[in-house]
Amino acid sequence: MNDAGRLAADLLHDVGKYLARTARNVGERPIDAVLADMLARDAYETHRGRRASARFSEVAEQLEALGVRHPSLATARAALARIDALEPGVRSKEPAALHSLVTLAVEAEGALRALAVSTRRVGEAER
Repeated sequence: MNDAGRLAADLLHDVGKYLARTARNVGERPIDAVLADMLARDAYETHRGRRASARFSEVAEQLEALGVRHPSLATARAALARIDALEPGVRSKEPAALHSLVTLAVEAEGALRALAVSTRRVGEAER
């Protein structure tokens, strides 16, 4: 696997997987306090106690330095910025903020999955 492929896999694992692990299973049902706390941890305390957006920025910067300019990076970056902006409402357990977080978490994970698949294919084509 090339460097970009490895970094994209790290993003999918360190950000996408943990960001969406609870969100994937919520659906449209009401979000109780336990789920709300899990969603908040997944978004704001996920990678070594840091927010998902911090880990994203760290790895995305390395990808961009390698010349990766995939549209999924912009999609994930925008979703994570919106997730960060939702934090007060999420921490207050506001239903609208929690459901928005769920939607955005799944969107970000999907974008990071598309990035990982794309960079893996590029790396395989280079061999």
